[in-house]
Amino acid sequence: MGERDDFDRIVEGLHFDLSFPDEPADPVDEQQTHPSRRDTDDAAPEIEPAETQEPFYRRVEPTPLVHRRGVFLAWCGVLGAPAVLVLATIAHIYLDRPLIAGAALIFVASAIYLFLQLPEHGPSRRDWPDDGAVL
Repeated sequence: MGERDDFDRIVEGLHFDLSFPDEPADPVDEQQTHPSRRDTDDAAPEIEPAETQEPFYRRVEPTPLVHRRGVFLAWCGVLGAPAVLVLATIAHIYLDRPLIAGAALIFVASAIYLFLQLPEHGPSRRDWPDDGAVL
């Protein structure tokens, strides 16, 4: 520990104040900040109507789980092809090369199909640019 390295030389002059206040800051009195409000009549306080707040999320209707046969088959290909290969390996079943190549092609084709089915979020959409999160 007696030896000083480059990092120690870089940070030796840095002093960070990492203390945090124990209590929250006191609220500021409005009459002190706005002297013109002191002259108003305090007997009849002004009641502001409650503002309706807009929800911070956009309500999206749920889509059906399987709305197209092609998407369902693509998911079966993406999940099923690797599962078949893993199960065959666990069961010590020898698969021919054409079967392995076919499973790999089914996986790739299914994944490409699913990527192409994603909705496009571009400048033509009302909520563009959007972070893409949909609940």
